[in-house]
Amino acid sequence: MRIVCHLALATGMLLSFPLPGCARDLNTAESSRSRPLQQRAVDHDRLRTMAEVARDKAVALQQKQTEKDLNKAIGLFQESVRLFNAAGSDSQAAAVLLQLGDTYFVLSQYEEALSSFLKVLSLVPKDRELRCRALSYMARMYANTGRTSLAGKYSQQALSLSEGLSVKTQAEALEAAGEYFYRNSDPPKATEFLSRAGQLFAEAKDDNGKAQSLLMLSFIRIRSDRQEGLRLTAEALRLWSGQHNQRGVAWVRRALGIFATIADEFETARCDYEEALPVFQKIGDKDNEAVVLSGMGYASRETGDVESSLEDYQHARAAFARLGDQLGLVEATTGLGKTLSAMRRYQQLLQLYVQKLRRAQQNKNTAQVASALADMAGVYERQHLYAKSEAFYRRSLAAYGSLGLNYGIGDALVGLAHVRAAQGQDSQAISYLQEALPLKDKEGQIGDVAKIYYELAYIYRRLTRLPEAREAIEKTIEIIESQRLTLAKFDSRAAYFASVHRYYALYIQVLMLLHRQDPGQGFMQLAFEASEKSKVRALLDLLTTSSQDAPCQELLQRQLAPTEPSGVQIQEAKRPASPASVMNLQQIQAELEDDGTVLLEYALGDEKSYVWVVDRKGIVAHELPAADHLHKMVEVIRDTPAAHELLPEDKSVADYRNRVHRADLAYQRSARDLSASLLGPVGLAPEKRVLIVPDGPLQYIPFSALPLPQTGEKNAILVSHHEVVMLPSASALGTLRRAAEKRTPPTSVAAIFADPVFEQDDPRVSSNRLAARKSPQAHPDRSRVGPSTANGKEPQHIDRLLGSGAEARSIRQTLGQENVVLIEGFDATRDYVLKNNLAPYWLLHFATHGAIDARRPEMSGLILSLINERGQRQDGYLRLGDIYGLKLSADLVVLSACESALGKDLE
Repeated sequence: MRIVCHLALATGMLLSFPLPGCARDLNTAESSRSRPLQQRAVDHDRLRTMAEVARDKAVALQQKQTEKDLNKAIGLFQESVRLFNAAGSDSQAAAVLLQLGDTYFVLSQYEEALSSFLKVLSLVPKDRELRCRALSYMARMYANTGRTSLAGKYSQQALSLSEGLSVKTQAEALEAAGEYFYRNSDPPKATEFLSRAGQLFAEAKDDNGKAQSLLMLSFIRIRSDRQEGLRLTAEALRLWSGQHNQRGVAWVRRALGIFATIADEFETARCDYEEALPVFQKIGDKDNEAVVLSGMGYASRETGDVESSLEDYQHARAAFARLGDQLGLVEATTGLGKTLSAMRRYQQLLQLYVQKLRRAQQNKNTAQVASALADMAGVYERQHLYAKSEAFYRRSLAAYGSLGLNYGIGDALVGLAHVRAAQGQDSQAISYLQEALPLKDKEGQIGDVAKIYYELAYIYRRLTRLPEAREAIEKTIEIIESQRLTLAKFDSRAAYFASVHRYYALYIQVLMLLHRQDPGQGFMQLAFEASEKSKVRALLDLLTTSSQDAPCQELLQRQLAPTEPSGVQIQEAKRPASPASVMNLQQIQAELEDDGTVLLEYALGDEKSYVWVVDRKGIVAHELPAADHLHKMVEVIRDTPAAHELLPEDKSVADYRNRVHRADLAYQRSARDLSASLLGPVGLAPEKRVLIVPDGPLQYIPFSALPLPQTGEKNAILVSHHEVVMLPSASALGTLRRAAEKRTPPTSVAAIFADPVFEQDDPRVSSNRLAARKSPQAHPDRSRVGPSTANGKEPQHIDRLLGSGAEARSIRQTLGQENVVLIEGFDATRDYVLKNNLAPYWLLHFATHGAIDARRPEMSGLILSLINERGQRQDGYLRLGDIYGLKLSADLVVLSACESALGKDLE
């Protein structure tokens, strides 16, 4: 049997447990003390050799970095430990136990990892080197799973033991201490220990250890010095890439995903997470997989995709619970609560936050306890249980105060202000808000400062203290217009746009109330100009975020691109120039034609809405109903056309006709009521042209089709008596005219894009390209229906638009063949649009699919050919950022696509 055992070792067939002959050898070595000493030494040497072989095979398997190979390595490490123990080589057994524990740690099997490290401590009570390394491993494990008190205990023990030991062991102890202090919210100490660890790892020529220290330092630096944080991250990426360490590279991508969300670069964050996720799944690193899912949930919620966010957070939270990662579990619970709030599913929140509080208390994490108490207070506030809500806010305030965390103290004070304001105790609410202001300002939470001034203004308006209301809301507007406020300072992009609109709406209402009190002070003109500022601001912000949209490859390269000396990243410099500057009333009037042209600008508010009627001679304002009242009528008008679709529940033609009839009646009634509200007060004379600047949900309304109020003519609609022009803002009128004056006049008639190739089953992809189709190809990101979903779901099949080719040929026949170019099929590509000069064409016509992303409007666009002539996939998605970057001279651009005039209102 001894021969069989050696043959098995020689041929690399050692199993996870010793073969029968090997087991007999172990028993003999351990039980027989009567054998000669020399023979026992020979047996021990043989067992040590077997143990070394098993260990080396396990290490080789580790390098493959797959879950299957790591599990095999565990069996071999266990085998090696038993063989070393049998040979009496405790130190070597303990060293292998460290490797075994580290493998368990990679696989997120924390209890097994802890057991391995504890065995090291019991096996070699006098070996300071091995004991120190085991303590460092334990401290890191506890720090990363949220048990910070234990992390602190073991990191301190490791530091005490490390003095005078090897350079690498000292570095590991310092690294563990740095991670503990980082998790314990002590950045200065964390920086000190991590920096020293990095220096020692470099001295020990341990690139993996140095990369780990650099990455941890990047988490600390990224908020205060983004350029330095990214530099550290890039260096960690370089070191791990040089070591072919897939897990390390995935760690970097996970970190970059977090950094991208901090910078409000949500699409870049998705790309980072999508790079990291399959690596962690391949390795079997369940904890980091859950961290990535949690990050995806955050990015999805930030961009309004609450359904994907909910799914990702639920998966992440379940994984953290299985793994015993208390830190991840609490963070995922917090994110899940915010997502449920965004979905207005408030009934699930209290139980969720009770669980969060219990875990935070078990972890002895005071900051998490304070956060959970504030969350519960918010639920009670929403339920109008104000006494209970105030009690929990006060407990949260005390907990945050014990830690000196100003951001949390400010949050609790704002919560107390909400409770008092809801009960009509406005003076106390004002006092709490004023107390919170300097704390938020000190923390640099400028978005919260803007919100607090807004809430003060809201209360002052309610108290008819209009000068104070104006002063407070103008501070909010000043923050917005100083460009110190970015989307990253808000809970989500949707929250940002909604907040900006809400701030301007209150400012307009305060100014109009002041106008009512004192009509001669120019408040109406200021209100109109504030409306213009709000619309231009929203347009500029949309263009800014739209420029961040690009294929993942480009976004990831851009993320770590060198930065300019000013600290402004190259990607910022590539953003499109501002399309419009805000014009005052006199400038706008000067742009109006002196032919009876009239401008109608709308602004919706929570209590009152307004329309300004502007012509060359003057301005008049009219009060309109509140936004909610108008929104209900808009919804009826927008949803009515869907009633004409034949639905599965239509049991008969009569059922269908009855449903359509009811919908048509509702449409006519709502259209009349809406027209009376929007156009009735204006009293339009038979002007030649009406310029309309809508606001909020009014952007959905086809104003041209609204019935004319106060006319005896049957079926009279606005467009039958007026030329109607829709504008995003009145200031855009001047910008468009100046741009038209500077552009080179078109020299060609038309460029028509039609009938692209979307799928490989398109008959134009011939059978002789099957081989090319089957060959592995780089699949460009977001090349199907716009952006890929955050949870990796496969985009839907895109059907060919057979009629678009006929449409294009009919247009060409109508326009004539000369100076008309038809780009169809494989030629109708994104590259053609971007790389060919389209400026000479008077008309551009796109007959293809359009994609509206209501959750991420900047990801909307047109779909061109996704398949090339070789049958390979390519990026055919013409994104909004691409479109904004085009240099055109066309007088007319036609988007003949489904959903090309739709979108989601974020207000």
